[in-house]
Amino acid sequence: MPQLREAGLSLRPRFGIALAFSVASLLVPVRSAVAAAEPIEPSRFAEGPSVVRIYYGDVGRIAELVGFDLLEFRDRRQGFVLALVDAQEATAIVARGFAIEIDEARTAELRLPRPPASAAIPGFACYRTVEETYATAQALVVDRPDLASWIDIGDTWEKTAGIGGYDLGILKLTNSASSGPKPKLIVSSSIHAREYAPAEISTRFGEFLVKNYDSDPDARWILDHHEVHLLLQGNPDGRKQAETGLSWRKNTNRGYCGATSVNRGADLNRNFSFGWGCCGGSSGSACSLTFRGPAAGSEPETQALQTYLRSEFPDQRDAPLTSPAPADATGLYIDTHSSGELVLWPWGFPGTAPNGSALRTLGRKLAYFNGHEPQQAVELYPTDGTTIDFVYGELGVASIVFEVGTAFFQNCSTFESTVYPENFDALLFAAKIARTPYLTPAGPEM
Repeated sequence: MPQLREAGLSLRPRFGIALAFSVASLLVPVRSAVAAAEPIEPSRFAEGPSVVRIYYGDVGRIAELVGFDLLEFRDRRQGFVLALVDAQEATAIVARGFAIEIDEARTAELRLPRPPASAAIPGFACYRTVEETYATAQALVVDRPDLASWIDIGDTWEKTAGIGGYDLGILKLTNSASSGPKPKLIVSSSIHAREYAPAEISTRFGEFLVKNYDSDPDARWILDHHEVHLLLQGNPDGRKQAETGLSWRKNTNRGYCGATSVNRGADLNRNFSFGWGCCGGSSGSACSLTFRGPAAGSEPETQALQTYLRSEFPDQRDAPLTSPAPADATGLYIDTHSSGELVLWPWGFPGTAPNGSALRTLGRKLAYFNGHEPQQAVELYPTDGTTIDFVYGELGVASIVFEVGTAFFQNCSTFESTVYPENFDALLFAAKIARTPYLTPAGPEM
């Protein structure tokens, strides 16, 4: 995006001096903080990719890792990020001069047996499949057509290609008998396919609002005076791959990285048109898990969501990067992901958003409810072409990411006891403040 480059916000990788390493042994230089780490042997990756800690030293060097499968975690005190890599990728990281070590606990959790998917997800009974999610939404519409509607906003890549696939559906919740205009909360979930928890959180949140409308004052007030729009499954083609136990992140576009490759597809959360490919926060390599696609908004899933967001939210921000949205701008967008227990706001590239102070206040307030760490998105690592940068950057709408839980395939006991209750509270608050999200979080308690 020219405006980003003209503003001096383009971020380019800064490569340090390459060090010589034995690829065969993967002997890793270790900082003093990890001096006790054992050397990493290729055999350690024999069972599949491992979660590794990558010690970056200079924070600017994180940009060099953008082509790898970085997880949503950064330890500032010890100076490492997490990534999911195989032996070849570990070799490449070491060759760039990074110290790495396997995170044994996270790797063990990743490798828990996951039987093939069936009508439900064996071992993960708390999570609904794509089909079960859609059936729940449609049942709510049948039971309460005065409160719920199901909106087809477009097709997945596989459906456009005529090889199966899904409709992309929005569950819209509001009391149709009450007059507007009403402020809108729009929530998208599981755009990264392997992230089980977000879709289930949104589905349960929708169920709560509809099923408790007649008995709960919060549910009634929200639906009488607001609209809640829930994209329950943001990447259903990819989700079906993840339901088999694959660590699938992208969509399933066969035009990228080979028709049968498990690394095919585009990263939908690097494919949005605002800031696409601008700032070193995505990859141009088709097999990378952060592949941004061949062009901004190239994927049908991205196109469908962008079109819907533009149709539902007014444009409240002028084009220049330095132009803020008005303080009383309406609407709130939340994109739910896992994991990392973070609350993030724009920008994902260096620089402070024009409404940065209000976004920080909003993020901190939401983090009060779910107990996550609040920070600007770029503080995790650089990203570009993301949902929240698109919604805030193009439309001026307050935009937030929830990184929920501690694992992609979060175990059900933790989901039920912690992940869902914490984030339910945060979503409930978000729905209440959708009219003026830049103002209300800074005011007195409601």
